[in-house]
Amino acid sequence: MELGVLVIKLQLVRNAGQRSKNYIMDLKNFCHKLPKIELHAHLNGSASPKTLRTLYKMQNLSKNNDINEYSCIIERHSSLEECFKMFSIAHSLTNNPEAIFIVTCNVIKEFMDDNVIYLELRSTPRAVEGKMTKEEYIEAMIRAIKNCKLSCPNIVVKLLISVDRKQGYEAASENIKLAMNYATKYPGDVVGIDLSGDPTKGSVFIELLKESRTAGLKIAAHCAEVPNEMESMDILNLKPERLGHCTCIHPNLGGTASLFEAFCQSRIPIELCLTSNVKCKTVPSYVDHHFKYFYEAGHPICIATDDKGVFDTSLSKEFEIASSVFGLQREDLIKICKSSIEYSFASNEEKQRLLSMLINFNSKEELISS
Repeated sequence: MELGVLVIKLQLVRNAGQRSKNYIMDLKNFCHKLPKIELHAHLNGSASPKTLRTLYKMQNLSKNNDINEYSCIIERHSSLEECFKMFSIAHSLTNNPEAIFIVTCNVIKEFMDDNVIYLELRSTPRAVEGKMTKEEYIEAMIRAIKNCKLSCPNIVVKLLISVDRKQGYEAASENIKLAMNYATKYPGDVVGIDLSGDPTKGSVFIELLKESRTAGLKIAAHCAEVPNEMESMDILNLKPERLGHCTCIHPNLGGTASLFEAFCQSRIPIELCLTSNVKCKTVPSYVDHHFKYFYEAGHPICIATDDKGVFDTSLSKEFEIASSVFGLQREDLIKICKSSIEYSFASNEEKQRLLSMLINFNSKEELISS
């Protein structure tokens, strides 16, 4: 009798384990099939190891470097130090217009293969003496975006010109002027400004950002990646269309109760990048991520990758993590995608088309599960 009970218990445990395994697989498949919206992706950090290896060979760098060592670095992603090596490698390889074109095309295709239907790419234009001007950098990205309208028809792509705060006022002013000019030259392709860079250095250029808004550009600003209540409030008072990260807002993560309340009252959507924050050590773990505080408060949020190449992730993986860690159901994930469409810098016509794609997906999923 006791042996029979034990056998039954073991079978129940085995069945529960199988159901759990099936659920994880179902969630993974669902998150991949889900039509997703990516609103926070940096070009160079999004380059995959495969793309970087292509550029590496294209530039014949193996004559001067050990390609085997390089391959180990881009495959492991085993420490924060190696993540920063990846940033450095990506920048060193994207030093001419053709490399920028190739990276942009590949990043767009990889996002499309992950069933991302709308992508906002952001990048700081760079001049490389004798090889590339800032204008050529931007033109190469736009050429890739236009090329992908034919080769990758299932994804809408927009460009945000980045302002790197550590590069100083003159560079910020130059980049914003470039953004204004290219938004006029390529309306619908260049749609906004990204304020980013080392949060411990430089300024946030409030007046310059106001100038860009006057010219019709949207603003997505990195904010509160390190504790700095005064600067966080300055950015909040600027009222950007979206905020990035906002790691140190909640009192449990280096912020204050009053700061968290002010951000929640603003209703400005926040781009949350779970794996990026965990791997950069700005939050202790996924469980401790500030996603839970903003989500539970009903604040507008979207899920993003930040740098999918550097952090070895995808938007599907980020949705899967959010669901597993914070108990989000499938309808919650769909709702986040719907909201993200509204927070995007797409045109109203594009938003309606994207929303239709999501509604059609949801209808098919409900039909399958019924």
